[in-house]
Amino acid sequence: MYEEQNKKRREIRIVKGFFKTLNVKADFKPFENPDTLAIFKSPDSDVTRIVGIEVRAHFNDEIPQESFSQGQRLLSFWQKVQEEIEKLKFDYPQLQKIHAFFQLNKDDLLKTRLNSKMKKDLADELVQLVLKESQDSHSDILIVPEWEGKGRIIVDFTGYPLMKKYVDRVIIRKDFYGMWSADGRACYVGVNIEYLCKIIMEKNLKAQKYDRNGLDELWLLIAAPHDNPFNAMHRFPEWIDFRNQKIIETCSKTPFDKIFFWSSPPHEWYKRIWPKEDQI
Repeated sequence: MYEEQNKKRREIRIVKGFFKTLNVKADFKPFENPDTLAIFKSPDSDVTRIVGIEVRAHFNDEIPQESFSQGQRLLSFWQKVQEEIEKLKFDYPQLQKIHAFFQLNKDDLLKTRLNSKMKKDLADELVQLVLKESQDSHSDILIVPEWEGKGRIIVDFTGYPLMKKYVDRVIIRKDFYGMWSADGRACYVGVNIEYLCKIIMEKNLKAQKYDRNGLDELWLLIAAPHDNPFNAMHRFPEWIDFRNQKIIETCSKTPFDKIFFWSSPPHEWYKRIWPKEDQI
């Protein structure tokens, strides 16, 4: 129930942001199939319109062969581990002045779904490692593990089985602001035409079952809301071939009256993908 409420709030927030970019005032209501109702007056008349809007977030690193964002999954994983780390740090005041950066092993993490206990155990391993290395070393910066023979500290991961499998390296800075962060090394691919067509096709199938009674139009909004690095859009629309023949063919079979791609601030723009651009 809580997750569904969060989902609806997020959809409303995205649609509100999109309409702000359009410079159109509207009222919004959560809905089911499609996700949101937008009620507004046409810019060129006083006629009130009710538009159903289906919302789909776009992820920069989601590829056509997969059904998830690699970066989003890694980010979600790290957030859970970080919550456990923050709980443990209360028991160790000395950790408040240590910054730790963890390079995650993306390949192994994406193949595995760690349960809650394993995430807690991994958090405990990370805390214990940072405690041990920061206490034992006279150096300000530790890089773990490192390469033998280069005069750097080498750490044996024996005793840290989850770290050995899911963490590539750790950088620890002492007497520094105590923020602990991670990098999953997820790639950025921008707008992939094949992936964009896949999104539209999936939504086309879903929308065919919608009851359009009471709706003036049905829209699909593909959004880059900048919630995190993986659903942010840094390119301008003229760099993206929205008139690609594959997109045109996919859109020609759509039940949606209009399909938009929207990027929120700070890189704010929108593009009507289907049909050809004109005034709303």
